[in-house]
Amino acid sequence: MYARRVRVLSRGLFPECHPSSFACTYLSSFRRLLVPGLREIHIDDVYEDDWAILLLLCSTTLKDVSLIFADGDQDGRMIGGFLRSLGCDGSHGLERLCILTTFCNHVDLITKFHMLQDVQLRFSEETTGTLLIEGFSKLSALNHLSKLSVEWHTDNEHHQIVSTLLPHSVNFQSLHSIEIMAPAYMALLLIQCLGVDTTLKRIQINCHSCPLQQPTAFRRIVGECGLIAPSLEEVDLDFNVDQPIGLETFDAVLDIIRRSCLWTLRFAWTEFEIDDAYIHKACLSGCFSHLEVLDLVTYGASSPTFQVLRSLAIHCPVLKELDMSFTVEEAHLPLLVKEMENERPLSHCLKNLTIRLKDQPETAEIFTNKFIPIISQYLDSLFPSLDLCHAFGQFRRFTFVEGIRQTLKALQHRPAMDSRRLVGSHTLNL
Repeated sequence: MYARRVRVLSRGLFPECHPSSFACTYLSSFRRLLVPGLREIHIDDVYEDDWAILLLLCSTTLKDVSLIFADGDQDGRMIGGFLRSLGCDGSHGLERLCILTTFCNHVDLITKFHMLQDVQLRFSEETTGTLLIEGFSKLSALNHLSKLSVEWHTDNEHHQIVSTLLPHSVNFQSLHSIEIMAPAYMALLLIQCLGVDTTLKRIQINCHSCPLQQPTAFRRIVGECGLIAPSLEEVDLDFNVDQPIGLETFDAVLDIIRRSCLWTLRFAWTEFEIDDAYIHKACLSGCFSHLEVLDLVTYGASSPTFQVLRSLAIHCPVLKELDMSFTVEEAHLPLLVKEMENERPLSHCLKNLTIRLKDQPETAEIFTNKFIPIISQYLDSLFPSLDLCHAFGQFRRFTFVEGIRQTLKALQHRPAMDSRRLVGSHTLNL
């Protein structure tokens, strides 16, 4: 029954792999571990029937634990018992912990694993805003914590309930990366808890709207990120809401870039309109000059055209990855052709490009039938080092992939293009 050489246990706990109830009772009675030398556990879909075997995996050699509970742990009893059996006496060397779903009473147990460096928690929907902030503050007791992910989804409260909370600054001594997935008002409160004196280098915020959401909450989130900008190297903001924003919010994002050593910026908004003129202005200001990764994903009525690529190629000399939404109209074709005739080719080092188009039938027809030859030559004139091109939109995958590949092969001045990988995808109708 023992597997002394096993170091990693992954995937689900299948019924046919379970020891019998007698074996579980025997092993637990004599404190015999099922896998004595186990170092990592990654188990999905843990149900109540898995309780006995979980306790038999509580090895003192564990460094990495990832448990996703399904519908068998409604009150958190199972994971609480697992953490206690694991040995939360301060001597355990556990370094990474991922628990989905977490209850607030687990935080006190988690903070006793003093060597934790990476913690990922998804709090239950029943968790109140007050308890969430308290639990977040308690995690600052982990002096070696460098990466923290906090997720909370609820429809039971709105911002007026928790906006009376006055977040107090907590000191995460070694925190370099934080991910927050929560309603905007809660994300704002958690960021305010961090204060401005922080060692953060990476911040990722994924916000969704909720009843009675404050319209200014999202702009305030960007503003709070700006306060800690000097230490930041990577910012990822994904606002999945129906409320449109003005350019003043993105101005605040650009201010973060100006005040930091940022090399990665990812910004996505469900309803966000931005045009060529604004991108050209941002490029000329030098905001993007030191970025290596830039994602600007928007789904508003207005998106930039392909002509902004030249500005990005000129003013973003070290850009390696670009993910951007574009507007495609037939009137843009002669403009691209004229630009290629009048402007000299560039030799930018961009490696990966993702093109996002609106999901409209007319866009699909224009792009697949008319744009492919021209955009292929246009991309080659700007980014001769391009290795990978993704495209997302409502068009047939075969038509796009084959069209791009055949056109690139026809470009005689760049024989090396034959070996490039170009991938077409879509959001509908594969």
